[in-house]
Amino acid sequence: MMPTLTQIVLVGHCGADSWMLERVAKDAAASGGLDAEVIRVNHQDQLDALSAQCLLLVNRVLDGSFTAGTGMDLIAEVAGRDDPPKMMLISNYEDAQAAAVEAGAAPGFGKSDIGSDDVREKIVALVTG
Repeated sequence: MMPTLTQIVLVGHCGADSWMLERVAKDAAASGGLDAEVIRVNHQDQLDALSAQCLLLVNRVLDGSFTAGTGMDLIAEVAGRDDPPKMMLISNYEDAQAAAVEAGAAPGFGKSDIGSDDVREKIVALVTG
């Protein structure tokens, strides 16, 4: 199976979380045979400029300046685009995960699961599928 995405976008994460997620995303992409670029987005204009050919890892509580109040709201906004990118919510809260999936995201993961095989498999499936 050929990888299709070349960019993983960390949306609304603070510096420390971004560093941790960047490592996990790069490792997961590499395990799927992809040398993906991982970028950080903390402003609406950066988000609006993204193509559909990326994976968004969206924080539940957004750090930065966005029109949406929460990560779930942001997912709903982006899912309404003509050609939305793939998205996952990063949250340990089941209710937030359910709301994100209902809004258009793939099942995400919590920060407490970072580094697990399940997280790696979820990211690989989205970047290579």
